[in-house]
Amino acid sequence: MTSMYSSEWFDTFAATVPAALIDAEIAGIAGMLPCGQYQRILDVGCGIGRIAAPLSLHGYAVTGIDIHVDALRKAHRSSPRSCYVALDQRHIGRMRWVFDAVLVLWNSIGFVGRTVDCETLAGCAAVLRSGGKVVLDLYHPGWMKRHEKSGERDARGATIQRWVHRGRCFHEIRYASGRVDAIQFELYHPEEIRDLAQRAGLEPLVEMASWQPESPPDASAPRYQIVCVRP
Repeated sequence: MTSMYSSEWFDTFAATVPAALIDAEIAGIAGMLPCGQYQRILDVGCGIGRIAAPLSLHGYAVTGIDIHVDALRKAHRSSPRSCYVALDQRHIGRMRWVFDAVLVLWNSIGFVGRTVDCETLAGCAAVLRSGGKVVLDLYHPGWMKRHEKSGERDARGATIQRWVHRGRCFHEIRYASGRVDAIQFELYHPEEIRDLAQRAGLEPLVEMASWQPESPPDASAPRYQIVCVRP
């Protein structure tokens, strides 16, 4: 599998996420995965270390994987205390390390298809200790459908076209440089990802929106989280 995300995408989007949003994500992760119980973390699709870096500062031992080598180099420069590995997420189950938890954030799944996603989640289960957890952070299909875009230029200078078709989200991103990224991934309703997780050997525990356990997933929030455990 080759990356759909260019270095320009990481510089334009991943590197400009507001600090307040990152802080909220870190707080949400720490609430679900207390460091004393879940210190060894695998960050799937870690990119430039947007989450791996601050987690390592909070005492977690983070291993980040991604197939984008340039992004991993940037991650290592910003947070050398974490470990970064160039690896296709379909091959997670081949890793010989054992983790307390796995993070799959910002919909870092669904690029190839649902059968492959089941294999990826089964790989996540395979590298978890008994009682370890997987935290899935996914876009809500209803929210994405309501927020389709038809070529608007955003504040970062990129022109974005986004649409949803047959359960899949498509993006065409044009940068000021002239580069174009074509990005697409599966969208899952909560009940669909629950079923997929169970088929992969995981047991769903908690569902929430915006990292708030008291808020159930719905189309009013862009992303929702599901925490699963390896029995």
